[in-house]
Amino acid sequence: MLLICDDLNKYTTKNSFISKMKVIILDHSFHLVLLIRFGSFLSKVPLFGRILRFIVEYSIRILYASDISCKAQIKGGLHIIHGHDIVIGSDVKIGRNCKIFNGVTLGNKYTEILNNDQPFIGDNVVISTGAKILGNVHIGDNCVIGANSVVIKSFENGSVIVGVPARKINKN
Repeated sequence: MLLICDDLNKYTTKNSFISKMKVIILDHSFHLVLLIRFGSFLSKVPLFGRILRFIVEYSIRILYASDISCKAQIKGGLHIIHGHDIVIGSDVKIGRNCKIFNGVTLGNKYTEILNNDQPFIGDNVVISTGAKILGNVHIGDNCVIGANSVVIKSFENGSVIVGVPARKINKN
């Protein structure tokens, strides 16, 4: 429940009841985050919960055209903007207060290899539209990843990352 409250606070600029209710009822991106949190909860329930998690993941695919594993470890304050066409692998770790735009992929670099090397995203990271973060990559805290960047190596805290392949252009 605490994670959902942290997530909700990222969607509201005002701390008013009406503002929060508007997000809870009308914001489709927040609904996606709720589905992810519900699926993550179900992951911890033996057998029957795993079956229900599969149904939640399938619902996310149908409703949002996104392939998001509810087994990914995502901390509080997740803010998804335009929640469509997002891919998040099962072993991805995402820190607190991250913002993810549409078209983002967080997953394996090589699909034919059985080992599941997936990204670790630090706290307060912004991942812009169409960015791809692939492989055993560590993105430090307070980074910004530019639109359509392809990240295949790790970057330190406070980096601004852009390009194909991605490179650091600035340090905050």
